[in-house]
Amino acid sequence: MMKRLLCLCAFALWGFGEVLAQRPQFSQYYAAPMYINPALAGSDEKPRFILNYRNQWPNLQANFTTYSGSFDMYFDRIKSGVGVIYTGDFVPSAGFSTQDIGLQYAYELQMNSKWTLRAGMQASYTMFNYTFSKLTFGDQYDDQGFLNTPTAESFGGQLRGVVNAAAGGFLYSEKMWVGLAAHNLTRPRQDILPNSKTSNMPIHYSLQWGMNIPLKKGVSWRAKQQAGFQDMLLIPTVLFKHQGKFDQLDVGAYFKLPPLVFGAWYRGLPIKPYELGLGNNESLVGLLGVEWTNLSVGYSYDYTISALGARTGGAHELSLRVLLDTPSKGRGNKKYYRHHFPCPKF
Repeated sequence: MMKRLLCLCAFALWGFGEVLAQRPQFSQYYAAPMYINPALAGSDEKPRFILNYRNQWPNLQANFTTYSGSFDMYFDRIKSGVGVIYTGDFVPSAGFSTQDIGLQYAYELQMNSKWTLRAGMQASYTMFNYTFSKLTFGDQYDDQGFLNTPTAESFGGQLRGVVNAAAGGFLYSEKMWVGLAAHNLTRPRQDILPNSKTSNMPIHYSLQWGMNIPLKKGVSWRAKQQAGFQDMLLIPTVLFKHQGKFDQLDVGAYFKLPPLVFGAWYRGLPIKPYELGLGNNESLVGLLGVEWTNLSVGYSYDYTISALGARTGGAHELSLRVLLDTPSKGRGNKKYYRHHFPCPKF
């Protein structure tokens, strides 16, 4: 009996570590632009605050709660965006959390009259916190079950901090964009136990693509440059993610009918299962958002279609984006012309 419990405990910790090693995700990935690609720092012309909240699998004991907040702004004179971003990922039932705070810089180069290229980088500090008191071990059980006594096991390094880095590029026009980002460039340690074999977190790669398909005909170029202009658009998007042995694809579309935005997409990659007998179908996502000139609010729900099923409760996600107006400049200051940034807000 005791040997079985010890084996079960070791297996659970190993499997749980595999899950925790993966980078947290947001279904509203364009509502967290700096999170998916540091090249998007300062991508809106105005100073920008963004808040994101995600509650995944609320009906399960091992649910994940993720928060993110960022502030960034763009400087015309040096064609650069700078920002700061915080992300916290928590698993309360397991006593595990990851918190990351990073600084970002992005440079923008207008290549020609149609295309603009952005390159960005991030330096961050990541803190891993493991509260082992919430776990149980073999010496706390006998043949009758749990003894409710302290474990004789001892663990060190329950709080560990590491330096991390990310980089990305983003190429866009008025109608289309493509971006590539890489996170965990320093390959930080992810092993939990102090005497265990060192395990480094794999680099997380992501590819972003999308395009704007106008549904209004005959809108002039000058009208599109007017403050507060919002076009009616169909916006197909793709987000591909790769980390270690895991691959995932988000594919879908937004329908923008100002001030409302609707979205629907699929997450998974059925042509590449995680392993034999374990399919790669994760969820179907629906979005409802509202956009005003300087404010965007979005809610999305993930319906789980993996083997875990709908009993997980899916995932709820909220996003808030606030743009700040800046004082107008005098005639003597020539403003650097920038293309209208094409990405959706959610």
